[in-house]
Amino acid sequence: MGPFTTLRHYRWQLAQHLDYHVGEAIRFHHFRQVVEPLITPETRDILDAGSGAGKHAFYLAQRYPHIRVLGVDNRADVIERTQAEAQARGLTNLLFQVADLTSSLPQNAFDIIYSIDVLEHIPEDRKAIAHMAQALRPGGHLAVHTPLTPQTHWFRRFDLDHLVNPLHAREGYQRGELEEKMAEAGLHVSRVVFTHGQWGTLAWELWKWSRYRIARTLLVRPLIHVLIAIEARQHLQDGNCVFVVGTKPA
Repeated sequence: MGPFTTLRHYRWQLAQHLDYHVGEAIRFHHFRQVVEPLITPETRDILDAGSGAGKHAFYLAQRYPHIRVLGVDNRADVIERTQAEAQARGLTNLLFQVADLTSSLPQNAFDIIYSIDVLEHIPEDRKAIAHMAQALRPGGHLAVHTPLTPQTHWFRRFDLDHLVNPLHAREGYQRGELEEKMAEAGLHVSRVVFTHGQWGTLAWELWKWSRYRIARTLLVRPLIHVLIAIEARQHLQDGNCVFVVGTKPA
């Protein structure tokens, strides 16, 4: 490996080390504010519906060792990695399994189900919501975070018609649409929390603009943290994303 190749390699490693995923940071803050308060002394089983890398499931399993946490995803390779990590950490209350939210969930099995930025990937979202509702025990809660549309952005390059995600079945939900679909599944909508308001959105756009560019990252990182802190202290009346909580009748 020549000197220029070596230099590029170390630059890339540094860029990855400096990366701070703003979307994940904002979602995790709201996860702790919306999902964690649903946990009670009676909570025994929680489902992470579309667990991905498992960040939220690992957090809950470590913080609440008396609660069983199940993470499901439809990608076998992802489940293999997260299950191996759970075993390496010695988290006996955490399990990851391959599952399809539109077909393969046990009924009346969970006290809390949460799904973070997953439904926008599923064409048959009504079926997924209905199956998650059926998987709840009476009195249980389903918390869903998802993008909204239309969105407001600071820079035109980040508008949805310019930044299309090919993995999405839809770019987001109309305001009130997710609440209607939860009600159709027999859930009572008990809480709606908007996320990614104007300052969180600006932080996200600065992150996207600077990601993997070392000089840009060092320039805007302090501002990004300030913007996220401002959003965390606000009660948003609207936003580019939303957390909706639905409760199953007891």
